[in-house]
Amino acid sequence: MAARKLSTVGAARREQILDAARDLFSIKGYRGASLRDVAAQVGLTPAGVLHYFPSKEALLAAVLQQRDDTDIPWFETTWAQAGSFREATRELMARNMAAAGVMRLFVTLSAEAVDPRHPAHEFFRHRYRTSRELFSSTLDKAKSRGEVSDTAMGPVLIAVLDGLQTQWLLEPDFDLLASLDDYLDTIAP
Repeated sequence: MAARKLSTVGAARREQILDAARDLFSIKGYRGASLRDVAAQVGLTPAGVLHYFPSKEALLAAVLQQRDDTDIPWFETTWAQAGSFREATRELMARNMAAAGVMRLFVTLSAEAVDPRHPAHEFFRHRYRTSRELFSSTLDKAKSRGEVSDTAMGPVLIAVLDGLQTQWLLEPDFDLLASLDDYLDTIAP
């Protein structure tokens, strides 16, 4: 019983650290947020954070992977429930807007990671490669259902979504969802 309680406490502490790191990385960027900053947010020393994550790079990788692990199944479930690719895409963007810190994290880190020396460089190269494949196959499915035109392309949809999010983060009055609707009209069958 004691081992189970410790693992539950450890898992909760690990989640606290991930949440703090996600928030700090989204505001300060990876290079601007230190392990000391993360540790202070959760009442630990930097060595205490390293007990849960062997390095700052490992912490970053866990933060990034955490979102990807939840987004793909969430989108598939939402699409199945809504019965509409368009509605699922709108819900995805609304969900991202409700978690602006996470959106900011990805926008900030993907821009930083253009530098080949950045610790997330390979993560984002891989993520965009697999996202192109995933979005292309998702659009193929939507095409087969008659939900989007044959001209819809995965890489373009990614660029639109990323670009709209960046514009909204820079200017919160920007109507992201209306602009998304305008784009989705262009790929409607």
